[in-house]
Amino acid sequence: MEQREEAAPGVAPTASRFRSREAVLIAALALAGVLLGLTRAAAVYYRAKQAALAQWWFVQGDRALQAGRPTEAIGDLRNALAYEPENSTFQFRLAQALIGAGRLEEARSYLLQLWARAPGDGAINLELARLEARLGNPDAVRYFNNAIYGVWYGQGGGDPLERRWEARLELLQYWLQQGNLAQAQAVLLALGANVARDDYRRHTLVGELELKAQAPAAALDQFRQALRVRANYVPALTGAAEAEIALGDYRAAANYLETAARQAPRNAEIASRLRLVRLVLAHDPFALGLSDRERTERAAAAFGQAQRALQNCAARRGVVLAAPSPTDPLQQLWQRMEGMLSQVRRLRRNPQHIIDVMSVVGAAEDLMARQCGPLQNEDEALWLIAKRHQLLRAAPATVP
Repeated sequence: MEQREEAAPGVAPTASRFRSREAVLIAALALAGVLLGLTRAAAVYYRAKQAALAQWWFVQGDRALQAGRPTEAIGDLRNALAYEPENSTFQFRLAQALIGAGRLEEARSYLLQLWARAPGDGAINLELARLEARLGNPDAVRYFNNAIYGVWYGQGGGDPLERRWEARLELLQYWLQQGNLAQAQAVLLALGANVARDDYRRHTLVGELELKAQAPAAALDQFRQALRVRANYVPALTGAAEAEIALGDYRAAANYLETAARQAPRNAEIASRLRLVRLVLAHDPFALGLSDRERTERAAAAFGQAQRALQNCAARRGVVLAAPSPTDPLQQLWQRMEGMLSQVRRLRRNPQHIIDVMSVVGAAEDLMARQCGPLQNEDEALWLIAKRHQLLRAAPATVP
């Protein structure tokens, strides 16, 4: 009994020590939890602070870029990327700022990195296409097509159909700048097919681009679609007139221009164009409904006008036309015209020579356009008449 009574006091200290260690462990764990919570809170605060600073610098850079200060924007956007180096929106905007500052190769590096991550992104492809076009690289076409058929999200935003239409428009402008009319016309077919029936402004724009691509028939169709929606829309009226001129129907062109002049009576350009078209109609010896006398009178008058214009051109260039041994092109043409005077005087008896006379008139006007600058008034009208009837054998001159 005494041994049992002595053992009982030895148990209490051991239990006490165990409970003491347990309390210390619990306290340590609690402290560790508090410290972990504080660490996490600090990390969250730090990340939030970083994100706020990144966004602040991005907003500054974006504003600078929109205000036309790309160099300033570059510094701000780099600061934003210092806080969020993998942010694709920041990288994309920085690339745009670098392009604005003329640092094209740096911009290209950023864009290619973005493209590697999202090769189907329409906005990235379009920016790359613009850049490659500016650098003169044929890869621009591939990126334009990627933009047209790509996905518009993230950087691009907006209506995907609208952005694809704009990308196709830029591809068209690229082909026009390259002088590749065949490719331009192919793009125009798709561009015109994606215009809403009642969007008269876009039909007019496509028509104007068709004219630049030397497709007047397609252009006229676009202008007519625009005029079905808004009959008095002046740009469509003047565009239709230019298409008719290119197609050789000056009477139809006059009708369009007369309507346009009524809508815009103070527009000097429309008035000038209408006056030119009326001159063509008044001086064309091949117009339908004329008698033989009227045809020969018009041809003779055209010949006389071309001679006077040739004399004025020679005087401006200091060329003596009546040279015994003509070497200057103006002298040679003058000698040719002098040799045709008797034929011109006998036109009434031989109206079949009108084509020969008008061919010489066309050659004279064409030469003067190249030697003495743009033609005006009757001379421009005579050049257009010769062109209309395919009488220009020399290289075509540039006539407004």
